[in-house]
Amino acid sequence: MFYFLGKVGCGILWIGSAILALVKKNPIGVALLALMHGTEYFLIGRDVGKEYGVKKIKALLMCLAFGFTWWLPLKKQIAAETLTEDDFVRTDHDFTMPDTGVRE
Repeated sequence: MFYFLGKVGCGILWIGSAILALVKKNPIGVALLALMHGTEYFLIGRDVGKEYGVKKIKALLMCLAFGFTWWLPLKKQIAAETLTEDDFVRTDHDFTMPDTGVRE
């Protein structure tokens, strides 16, 4: 829900800054959003998109439009999917408690 509200908030910021740019003839809001989200893409959005198999252009557009509300849930999903069933298979090198001789 938080990320959905964040995406709605980003949409409102883009629309509001675009309206201000058209009405007041001052594109500073649009320029700041584009600069902020563009920087965010190059710092982290591109790597998260690449790791999850998203094309660069889609990652750029999503990062420009939604910022961290796009890549943060994706990054959390990647972290949640890193463990597989093979991670829980016992091997000969696993640590086990030594036999104490006490039986229940």
